[in-house]
Amino acid sequence: MKKITLLLFIISLITFKTTAQDSKVKFGIQGGLNYSSLRGYDSYVDNNPGFAYVLGFSFQHQIQENLSIKADLNYERKTQISKGTIEVLEPTLPTEPFGTYKFKTTAYLNYIVLPILLKYNFSGDKSFYINGGPYLGYLLKSGLKSNSNISGLINENDEDTKNKKSIDFGFSAGIGKEFKLNGTNQIYIELRENLGLTNISDTPVINDGSIKTNSLNLLVGYTFN
Repeated sequence: MKKITLLLFIISLITFKTTAQDSKVKFGIQGGLNYSSLRGYDSYVDNNPGFAYVLGFSFQHQIQENLSIKADLNYERKTQISKGTIEVLEPTLPTEPFGTYKFKTTAYLNYIVLPILLKYNFSGDKSFYINGGPYLGYLLKSGLKSNSNISGLINENDEDTKNKKSIDFGFSAGIGKEFKLNGTNQIYIELRENLGLTNISDTPVINDGSIKTNSLNLLVGYTFN
């Protein structure tokens, strides 16, 4: 995994050095919504994908008329929401009656993500495009936020970064459309799927399972030559 990490960063640095001196390079900024979940393990509660955000920079270099190589550097927050109920048979407080209580837990992971994508423009005006390639994520922080009306479980925030691996590796693929503002500036909108391929848990998972990331990005960006 360390060799893969080093290789991706070397490719990105070489790409940047080459394109920064070329008139065919485009730089940009982007941001948008992130719809994500975790997969690969058994769960005893109702897990649902969560909405978060993604922000970053991009640069691309045109290789051929319709073909480019693109690299992003994004800050991406991935979340998953778990909902369930707890039946209280022996209340711990006099004001806490018998009954069933609902709880909600949000698992979050904050990553720096580097995707390196091959981009192909098509359609009559070449404004539509598809792209795909590997990505590398570096974990900054992860944790759980709990909310419940049960005593002791109100707005708790537990960090568990030490229980997660630092590196997430996977594959990204997207489709988008570009809108030219003038000869050197344009905006674009893209829908991108990011499929994690590695187990990000640094501790054993129930039933020999794994924890892998999955996210769908809705990106809006601005690029300039």
